[in-house]
Amino acid sequence: MDLLSSYRYFPATKIEDNGATSHQDPTVLALIFQDDTGGLEGLKDGGWIPMAPIEGALVFHLCDVLQVLTNDKFVSPFHQMVRPKGKSRYVLVFFYNLNEEKWVEPLTQFTKELGELPKYRRFQYKDYFGMRVKEKLNPPAKHEDKTTLITFASAT
Repeated sequence: MDLLSSYRYFPATKIEDNGATSHQDPTVLALIFQDDTGGLEGLKDGGWIPMAPIEGALVFHLCDVLQVLTNDKFVSPFHQMVRPKGKSRYVLVFFYNLNEEKWVEPLTQFTKELGELPKYRRFQYKDYFGMRVKEKLNPPAKHEDKTTLITFASAT
C-alpha cells in the first residue's frame, strides 16, 4: 500500500498557477523531497505559509490517519502547491499507508489515559482511503461534499 510518487509541475501561466489545490492526505504520513523551486504551502490561521525548500531536507508531513490515532493531538494540515513562474518544479513523495484491512481509531494513550473521549469512531482504512481515491478520480461538484475525517467523527 505504500507509494512513491514523482511529480512535475510545469511553470505557471498567466491564467493558472495552482498545481495542486488545497487538500489533506488520507495516508499515515508523507515524506516530501522537493527541489529548490518552492511552491509548497501550508494553511495556518487562515493564511497560506510558503514552505521554502531547504537543500537536502525532507518535509515530514503528518496525514489523516495520524490525526485519528492521536485524537487530534497532531493534525493533518491542509496544503497546496502553487506553480512557480518560469521554472518547472520536481517533487518526490513517499506515502506511508496502512494495510487496507486495518481498523483505525484513536489510541488509548490519547483518549482513555488522558481522560478524553475519542473524537473519531472506529473505521476500516480501506473504507476511508477508497472514498478519497474515488473523489480524486471523480470530484464532487461542491467542496463541502468531499469526504473528510468529519465523516468518521464520533457521535459522543
